[in-house]
Amino acid sequence: MSNFDVVIHLRRCESGVPATEAGLALAARLRAHVLGLHVVALATAAFVSPEAVAVQVNESSHLLDEARQRAPWWQSQLQRHGLQGEFQVVQGDTVEALCHASRWSELIVAERPCSNPDAPVGWGIVSRTVFGASAPVVVVPEGARVDQIGEHMLVAWNGSREATLAIRGALPLLKRASRITVLEGDPSPSPLGIDTLPDFNLRTWFERRGISAEFRPFKPGKDHGHALLEVANGMGANMIVLGAWGQSRITELVLGGVTRHLFQHSNLPLLVAH
Repeated sequence: MSNFDVVIHLRRCESGVPATEAGLALAARLRAHVLGLHVVALATAAFVSPEAVAVQVNESSHLLDEARQRAPWWQSQLQRHGLQGEFQVVQGDTVEALCHASRWSELIVAERPCSNPDAPVGWGIVSRTVFGASAPVVVVPEGARVDQIGEHMLVAWNGSREATLAIRGALPLLKRASRITVLEGDPSPSPLGIDTLPDFNLRTWFERRGISAEFRPFKPGKDHGHALLEVANGMGANMIVLGAWGQSRITELVLGGVTRHLFQHSNLPLLVAH
């Protein structure tokens, strides 16, 4: 009996997709039950006229039938990893479907398309899912290497709410990692500017849970996102754990930020929470 549920967004129902491979590998590591979820989007433009509705409904029905025929393929993927799970094809809004499924799941795995890495980040499917999900989201860049995902996990830690949620969500994977490196940045300031909150020590919190980690200071002068990715690749990490959108999306879009940079440029999977 599995204690974990992992949802993999099957943006493409085909073999060799890094996000699918990453999700299956993580599920195998957790011995999780896996939901492969494919969403046939229903465009709002379909309702501008009766004629458009008819065309869209016909096209959508064809796509639903076509996708459902991929169920045997999905079962073969599960069997390849020794996993139990199911395959669902639904119609509607992808973000709503993923956020709904996150309510009973421990992890959502989603692909971050990289066809236009310089496009604005903050209102895409993955970004909006991170904002609305009840579980952490593993964001897998389209061309990421995922063969050793979860072996060496790099944790970006600054004491923020978002970073804490990401670490709590990553806990089952952290317990199974071969190596963990924590980069300690400057702590997030209290809203009141004084020591008004209970003290939290990540080192002892890890120790109580039997987790061994190496802690390193991380204080780049500027461009934290670029520096974080450089350190992660330099030490051979294969997953980054971090809090997402610590600043507002407007601020990050205008001024830049760690989340924006990593969503655009990371070659490594990111386990994030907001």
